[in-house]
Amino acid sequence: MRSDYQLDVAASGAVLLGPSISCDGFHYSSDVRVQTHIHDDHMMEFETSKGNQLIVTSDATFALLENDLNADIPYRQNIKALQPPAIFNYEDTEIALVSSQHMLGSVQVAVTSPGAPCIGYSGDFQWPLERVITVEALVVDSTYGSPESLRKYSQDEAEERFLTLVIDRLRYGPVHVNAYRGTIQRALQILSGNVTCPLLGSPRLCAEVEVYRQFGYPIDVTATSAAEIKPDRFIMFYGKGDGKPVDPAGSTISLSAFMSKADDPVLRYSERAYRVALSNHADFEGTLEYVEATEAQYVVADNTRGRGVELAQEIVSRLGIAARPSLGEATYAWGG
Repeated sequence: MRSDYQLDVAASGAVLLGPSISCDGFHYSSDVRVQTHIHDDHMMEFETSKGNQLIVTSDATFALLENDLNADIPYRQNIKALQPPAIFNYEDTEIALVSSQHMLGSVQVAVTSPGAPCIGYSGDFQWPLERVITVEALVVDSTYGSPESLRKYSQDEAEERFLTLVIDRLRYGPVHVNAYRGTIQRALQILSGNVTCPLLGSPRLCAEVEVYRQFGYPIDVTATSAAEIKPDRFIMFYGKGDGKPVDPAGSTISLSAFMSKADDPVLRYSERAYRVALSNHADFEGTLEYVEATEAQYVVADNTRGRGVELAQEIVSRLGIAARPSLGEATYAWGG
């Protein structure tokens, strides 16, 4: 078993795939940055990359970046937008982008260079996936890398329970829903057409939803502020950059699988406060199944964004695949 695979995760969070490719972070040695999606923990030093690297991403991520950052994104010659599944060739290196179904535009990455094994990065991913990259060595997300991070229910069940909960709570007044990007649009999809009250969001959220519509999401939402709300039955959505409700009328539902129960997608804090485990991340078992599906012989568990040490140990003991946590070594050099 070889152990000289050129892949790791830098202290900055940049995923390093060979000598010239980084993902989701700037690194001084990398000519190319692949942007797997636009969640904040994957956007480190993006402005630095704009001035110093070629950036490769999906067409949907490009559209979301344009909506977010706007000013120069459409005019930059060093940002290449591809429609996955797609291959981008940089010199003699082939970079494949395959959907990870984590959020609009999110991708897995596989890198092939002459005389070198195919290496890849999972990015953040949903499970099961329609298509999984096949690689010899892999950097895998470990957000839910602990054996304790199990869900004994499907996401279809979680969606059904969310819809039922919202309909029930609307009998007592408005409902406030807070979630991360991707999950909030998924919630809007679940509710659009299934409830008769207004679906409301900030102008910022509505602009982002318009990008989702362009890529085929049939989502309804109306731009408004809390001060402008007139009806006594509505659902207000809060996403990135939106102030969260303070002393809200009605009920509040947070959408996250973090610290959720293994056997029930709904966590009740009180009669007016709930969490529902809608998640666009694979759980622990799904992560192991993903690793097996890639056919990787060597795995680095990303320890900057999750439980890399635990996950690496479990990959070795349960799957018999060589694995270690990412080293995250700081060089103290610019972009190190």
